[in-house]
Amino acid sequence: MTEVHSIRNLCFVGHPSSGKTTLVDALAHLTGASARKGSVDDGTSICDTEPEEQEKRHTLQMSVVHAEHGGKHWTFMDTPGYPDFVAETDAAIFASDLVVGVVSCASGVTYNLRKKMERARHLGRPRAIVVTNLDGENADFDTLVEELRAAIGEVCVPALLPDGSGAAFSSVHRTMLDPESPWRKRLMDRVMDACEDEEALMAYLDTQEITEEQLDRLMPHAITAGALIPILVCNPESGLANENVLEYFTRFAPAPDEYEIKDTDGQVIERDENGLLEATVFCVKTDPHVGKVCFARIWSGTLHQGDTIHGETDAKPEKLGGLFRPIGTKREPIESAGPGMIVAFTKVEHLKWGESFSTAGGEIRKVAPPETPTAMLSVAITPKTRADEQKLGEALHKLEAEDPTFHIHTDSATHELVGHGMSDLHLSIIESRLKRRYGVEIEMATPKIAFRETITKPSEGHHRHKKQSGGRGQFGEVYLRLRPGESGSGIVFVDKVVGGAIPRNLIPAVEKGIREIAGKGVLTSSVVVDVEAEVYDGKFHAVDSDEASFKMAAQRAFRDGFEKAGPALLEPVYELEIHVPTDVSGTVFSDITSQRRGHVMDQWNEADGTITVIKAEVPLSTVQTYHRELNSQTSGQGFYSMVFKTYAPVPAQEQARILKENAAKHDDD
Repeated sequence: MTEVHSIRNLCFVGHPSSGKTTLVDALAHLTGASARKGSVDDGTSICDTEPEEQEKRHTLQMSVVHAEHGGKHWTFMDTPGYPDFVAETDAAIFASDLVVGVVSCASGVTYNLRKKMERARHLGRPRAIVVTNLDGENADFDTLVEELRAAIGEVCVPALLPDGSGAAFSSVHRTMLDPESPWRKRLMDRVMDACEDEEALMAYLDTQEITEEQLDRLMPHAITAGALIPILVCNPESGLANENVLEYFTRFAPAPDEYEIKDTDGQVIERDENGLLEATVFCVKTDPHVGKVCFARIWSGTLHQGDTIHGETDAKPEKLGGLFRPIGTKREPIESAGPGMIVAFTKVEHLKWGESFSTAGGEIRKVAPPETPTAMLSVAITPKTRADEQKLGEALHKLEAEDPTFHIHTDSATHELVGHGMSDLHLSIIESRLKRRYGVEIEMATPKIAFRETITKPSEGHHRHKKQSGGRGQFGEVYLRLRPGESGSGIVFVDKVVGGAIPRNLIPAVEKGIREIAGKGVLTSSVVVDVEAEVYDGKFHAVDSDEASFKMAAQRAFRDGFEKAGPALLEPVYELEIHVPTDVSGTVFSDITSQRRGHVMDQWNEADGTITVIKAEVPLSTVQTYHRELNSQTSGQGFYSMVFKTYAPVPAQEQARILKENAAKHDDD
């Protein structure tokens, strides 16, 4: 059994092109996980194995690499730089014991990096930083360190120091071994800020020194306590100082038993290999050869090959098909795995992303996974051919199981299959995977707006339906009064017929006709709501009147009255919560109010005033592609969530435009 204190689970996060994947490739080679150092540029990376990743030369999904080296059991997790794939990054942060922010001197400290490091802090994970591309033109280590301290906090202190920047960068050394560096005292202070050993603390106050033996014990604790975010430096591409970074992680990266993990009841989970199995699925992938593969982090207990496990649902327990250590696309079979380990297993169909599990019959203590961000873009999905249509549903559900930020549903109002994702890039990757993995081709378009129709004033409607074409004819005459109903009342049918003007057995046909036309709509084929329809008179024929006749007469009478009653369109209004850098918040605020018919409800600052949060109510029709404009306004640094709020009247000018477009569409049809 692997000793929990020897485990090192690291995930690497940062901006695109910061060097995350190249660093993981370098560490995988140094630790023996790969026979050669992979390269993003030539498509040999151990991490970027999907064709879409190799084509774009960017990581688009999390990759897990296990290695054994230097007496440690390593798991390196590479993550996408693009915020469009935030669920993959969050999953890796959740499963890790050290979140390593990778920052390139070429791009500096980005909002994307700050956000991911803040996410790690929020999830209670220890953090470190690796600086790359220090040998580039205009690189300046000292300036970058000050940027990091200003953006993330003064807990950021260099633990490795370069001998220069730009062309002068040729080696690194440990800060603790440089008595001339002003960072040495700051680093020791940070380590001792988290020290709980009173004897060691008193010795430091006397000597202002920390021994190497004390460092091995105290520095990991300072990192887990959040008192220190060590800054390291290397050049993953050339190999310069990669071994120094690995040596630092070997000595000082926190082990799984050096900080607390709590269940949703707030109880600390003990890292006991003999205890109850407690584990969480943090990633799901589909393998073309073995099917569904679950990646799991074990918090306590031991998982054995062949165990039968059950999740949080009432699904029948299932037996593992195989237990593995993942090494990129390869899987190394193992017999068992204990606390702190990250493993993969197959043939368990009922477990889903974020679900905790235990062995059959065991009590499940849930560890809450990261909250899934709200999808920002919706598209109507249409299969290209009949063959695609037959395979589409199953293929989409498999992709949905892999990605908690992608989901599908059929809109009951528009009858469209709608897919929801984080961005155009995100959904284009979904489209590509559909075609490559499952042979399904689709077309994507902006979804229809599910308007509602109503009336604004009372009116009367009438229609006589009469048809005679030999034999038995058709006859039915209906008089209606329409009145605006209360919000949320739908269609209220009132029967006020007296004296047998319409026989009692035909009244249900009148109601059915009204409800059918209300369901289809009068103006735009949208559902009619909040109308009270009163039938008060009519005529019938003893021979020719039947249900079909009165149903038709009622529909035409309703249409007649509706068109006289000040018909109005109602549009869905959503509540948006928009997070943007404060320096561009004015532009975003103005765009919402002046260009999107939005109403700002509240506004406040977060992250020491660097982020502004705007809460607004905005018509859906103006924000269907809002992520594109927000990306442009914030240089890709803004994001938002949206939830349905209510229906509201469409302004007269906008209603006229919609009705004109609708009429033109019907003319074309």
